[in-house]
Amino acid sequence: MNDRNLKLLYIALGSLMLIFLQSDVFQLAISLINILPIPYLPSVTFWLINILSFVGVVIFVITSLKLILNNIK
Repeated sequence: MNDRNLKLLYIALGSLMLIFLQSDVFQLAISLINILPIPYLPSVTFWLINILSFVGVVIFVITSLKLILNNIK
């Protein structure tokens, strides 16, 4: 496995971790922010998590396609 494929694999793994922010375990842990008396913090946090998960999906798809195309050659 060459260095470029290894870097792409690390990027895909990191973006997969961003996708896992949508899982129920992380959502329950982050919902503890509702206890804090800051008015808009929970909604901003959930929006940021959704945006990061979407970015993670896009990065994962792109790097997976690059890995597949590099290994077909």
